[in-house]
Parts: sequence; C-alpha cells; structure tokens
Amino acid sequence: MTTHRSLYRLAAGELAQMADTEAAGGHHHLAKASAELGLVYLRFETADLANVHVGKAWEAAEKARENLMYGDAIGVTSDTSRARLHLALAELDAADLPAPAPAR
Repeated sequence: MTTHRSLYRLAAGELAQMADTEAAGGHHHLAKASAELGLVYLRFETADLANVHVGKAWEAAEKARENLMYGDAIGVTSDTSRARLHLALAELDAADLPAPAPAR
C-alpha cells in the first residue's frame, strides 16, 4: 500500500535526515536548526494557506532552508523563528479571538 505524502511532509522528512546526519557529524547547531525547521514544515499541513501570515511563514521557511544549504545555522534559526511566529499568528486568526481592548 502506498500513501500520499505532501510536499510539506517530504520537506520535513528531508530535514529529519539532514538533522540526523549533522548530529552524527557532531554539528549540533545545524542538527537542531534542521529539526526545528522540519517541525515548521509539518505545521503547514494544517495551516490555512490563504492566510497572509501563512504566506509570510512560507517565505521565511524557504529562506531558512536556503540558509541551511549554506551551513548558516544563525540565518536558519532566525528565519525559522520568523516562520513559527507567523504560523502562530495565523492560528490566532483561525481561532477568531476578539481583538484586545486598546490600552487606556
């Protein structure tokens, strides 16, 4: 039996392999950066792709992936954090929470 694997799951799987390889090579910063970026890609599975924050998260995740290819762990973590923030904002949008009251 074969199962359909989405683009996001495939990317996360590749990042998991990269994390394992980097960890085995003693490159723990790159291993962590790869793993955390993989978790971001998994969150795209259930994200509302029409949400503006999801679009920004995608751009940040792709930039992080590009930085990872160059071994730039700092760039990866920065862009991954931006992606996570935008995904969290998209989740808040989806929860349709009332806007906070203005400060007095």
